[in-house]
Amino acid sequence: MTAPPVLLTGFEPFDGGTVNPTALLMDRMAAAEGVVTAVLPVEYGACATAFRAAVAQHQPMAAVCFGMARHSDFILVEQLAWNRDESDRPDNAGTVRTGSAIDEDGPTAYGAGMPAPFLMRTLAAAGMPVAISDHAGGFVCNHLFYQARHWIETEGLDLPMAFLHTPPLPEQVADEPNRRGLSLDRLEAGAMALVTALRQILAEG
Repeated sequence: MTAPPVLLTGFEPFDGGTVNPTALLMDRMAAAEGVVTAVLPVEYGACATAFRAAVAQHQPMAAVCFGMARHSDFILVEQLAWNRDESDRPDNAGTVRTGSAIDEDGPTAYGAGMPAPFLMRTLAAAGMPVAISDHAGGFVCNHLFYQARHWIETEGLDLPMAFLHTPPLPEQVADEPNRRGLSLDRLEAGAMALVTALRQILAEG
């Protein structure tokens, strides 16, 4: 019997950009064994709908969602999904949410659905620059993280889920002093290390 896949998701470009490394990562990872991928819209609400559809279609053993943190040179392991949309940036549909609950009846926050130490160790062992983050921001990334965790919890799904923010590509920060970014090759290596570790651990029960 074939084991269920690991679902990886990224986002389309946003803020007027033409490249999002997480979307490029999904193109790379789509060919990997035991992996399914989805590129989600950078839109409040629509991103969570697309995530749920991907889970329903593929019935994955785990899900790891990726977004880009424009000002970080580290992969950030997000520990909390907050019940708050709070950003002056419009999403790709032009919607701005400067201070509203994602779910009026939901808890203030959800913890990540995978242990942060496991994610940190796996990425560090693969040579990735990695750090813990306590806040996934107030934009669409956090919105997806919260909506996904809320759905998993309220539906009682057996679906370990994590959210990681990635740095921009080196070429995206080439004109910024003291910035490194992270190459797509290295990002792919980190994602593969996570997939391999997840499949091994979850197969062992």
